[in-house]
Amino acid sequence: MASRVTELKVNGATRPVDADPERSLLSNQVEGCLIIGLGAALFEAIRFENGKILNPRFSRYPVPRFGDIPQIDVVLRDRKDLPAAGGGETPIVAIAPAIANAIYSATGTRLRSMPPVPQGVVKS
Repeated sequence: MASRVTELKVNGATRPVDADPERSLLSNQVEGCLIIGLGAALFEAIRFENGKILNPRFSRYPVPRFGDIPQIDVVLRDRKDLPAAGGGETPIVAIAPAIANAIYSATGTRLRSMPPVPQGVVKS
């Protein structure tokens, strides 16, 4: 019988960035983008019922709280062999697939949409 997983916690996130290690503000930008991506992947969703939006206000819209944010490590690598490029926003797109792959590894269920909770993930 399949079971349903209804709790999910990200314990940590590490994001390497090819950039000058002296750019401390970039590290802050990367951390913020990881948190935005985490929110989109785990919490944020417009909920509907009978054609009505159930969470039309920010006070009822789920976003990450301080207790939801994992330990974040940003590794700035000085790659002189690569031209300068944007580094701050890239973590937003990487964290949701990483979470989906971790869920697949833990449950055998491949997710194609986010967020996976509170509806739960059926364990294969």
